Amino acid sequence: MNAYELQALRHIFAMTIDECATWIAQTGDSESWRQWENGKCAIPDRVVEQLLAMRQQRKKHLHAIIEKINNRIGNNTMRFFPT
Repeated sequence: MNAYELQALRHIFAMTIDECATWIAQTGDSESWRQWENGKCAIPDRVVEQLLAMRQQRKKHLHAIIEKINNRIGNNTMRFFPT
């Protein structure tokens, strides 16, 4: 994972740098997180693993929502009725 991917995932999860430092890195060190996002330091493997697990869980939840919608309306295509 590179610095851009780290920053993108943080934005996808709508988290601040402070929140990520506290809840994902579990260090509370916001400066380290900033250095990872700026590419100044290598991102620890445990942080990468945690983010990838969170991304997979998010993907699973989104697919469940899409499946529920599709089961309710038949599919997710737009219907066109000429007038």
